[in-house]
Amino acid sequence: MDMVVEDEHYYNNSYVVVNDIIEFERVYMIDEDKFNNKTYEALGKVYEILPSYMGNQTTFPCWFGDEEKGDTYFISVSFEMSGLQFWGELPISDFLQWENKFNELIKNFPFKYQ
Repeated sequence: MDMVVEDEHYYNNSYVVVNDIIEFERVYMIDEDKFNNKTYEALGKVYEILPSYMGNQTTFPCWFGDEEKGDTYFISVSFEMSGLQFWGELPISDFLQWENKFNELIKNFPFKYQ
């Protein structure tokens, strides 16, 4: 099984764990220039499969909760020039489960610098 290697597919702008709660901002360097309708649909399906998906409650797709609603725990995502930017705050065990599933599901997506 292939594992996503840090620095090859993503980088962290912040990653802090205090009392088993992680607060993070991570960019997966997915190459949106290589996306088409089929790729966007596949990404939408990835979002839905991930643990605790809540859809677009307010502005961004989110999991576990919605930051804009003031939820304590959440993961949110937006597509930026640099790639898919995720940020959130939640128990580290939930994050690791979510992250492992996400890495598995996106391994065949087009990344920059491949």
